[in-house]
Amino acid sequence: MLVNQEDIRNTKVVDLAASDKSLLDIQVKRIESSEELEALYEVCRETNTSPIFPTHIALKRGRIIGCFSIKSPTVYWWMNPDTVTGRESLPIFQACDALMSEHGNQCYVLPCEPESPFFKILSKRLDTIKTEGGDNFKLFLNKVKA
Repeated sequence: MLVNQEDIRNTKVVDLAASDKSLLDIQVKRIESSEELEALYEVCRETNTSPIFPTHIALKRGRIIGCFSIKSPTVYWWMNPDTVTGRESLPIFQACDALMSEHGNQCYVLPCEPESPFFKILSKRLDTIKTEGGDNFKLFLNKVKA
């Protein structure tokens, strides 16, 4: 399912508390201001983590406890390591940059496993996003039921 910017603007606050007496006093809401975004970044700095393109914050009794992005400019890619050299990959990645720029994305996520022969090239060319658990992580696919 694709989510466009209009969908993000129309998302509602989701209150997960069943009643006032619930132990689960959690809300999820769209980030609506630069102040909310800065508050999120401050909480993340305290835990030495960095959110990636956050669109929503999770609040517990009014305090930020998490965030997520429902619109992350991410490029999933594959190149055959038996037929594409490092040098040949550069114009392919440059074409990807041009396409992302055409779609209004001045930065984007480009996942790559450390075992990939293209990992070294990307490590030299791009900044890395610091993650809490280190660099070795898996991407999970969650199929949302409509």
